[in-house]
Amino acid sequence: MASFSIIVGTSGRPSLTRTLASIVPQLDPGDEVIVVRDDSGDAGDTPRNDAMPRARGTHLLFMDDDDVYVPDALAKMRRFADSNPGRIGIFKLEYVVGNRRWVEPELRFKNVSTQTFLVPNVPGKLGRWERKGRIAGDFVFIEETARLQGDPIFVDEVTVLARPERNPLKRAYIRARYRLALRTRLQALRPPTST
Repeated sequence: MASFSIIVGTSGRPSLTRTLASIVPQLDPGDEVIVVRDDSGDAGDTPRNDAMPRARGTHLLFMDDDDVYVPDALAKMRRFADSNPGRIGIFKLEYVVGNRRWVEPELRFKNVSTQTFLVPNVPGKLGRWERKGRIAGDFVFIEETARLQGDPIFVDEVTVLARPERNPLKRAYIRARYRLALRTRLQALRPPTST
């Protein structure tokens, strides 16, 4: 079964608490979360590059400190990873205004985003996060990684909500879903009672 190393670059925003709260209930044994302080000024490229060699999961995921995973996001990603060994998955991200990334299942600049990448952790076959001219580091990373590992598979499932604090109704919905998911998970971990 796939294990995840989730790399979270943070500038110390208060929203980090909510981001981590969206991750922790979804973790399975063998998963890890690597939180890296981002004071690089390069949109998280340096912390991600520094964290990748320390990652022990079979797959890498990347999250920003102001976004959240939707309930069951890691389960969806794990099913993909188990069904498609060695393949990059690119999932969907939804913004509070309702638009999504990706729009078309195509690897191109401004069509994909950091938080949607599920990448096999294959040393020597990972790109680097670095800006090239006007091209952002996330696209440089995924394009180079795809060149080394093969074309990605685009998965038509939303796994991330971007900046949900900007929409109070969506924020309340997220909190309610996480409470329910956490309660369900805790109940599943309790030993059965005998009658």
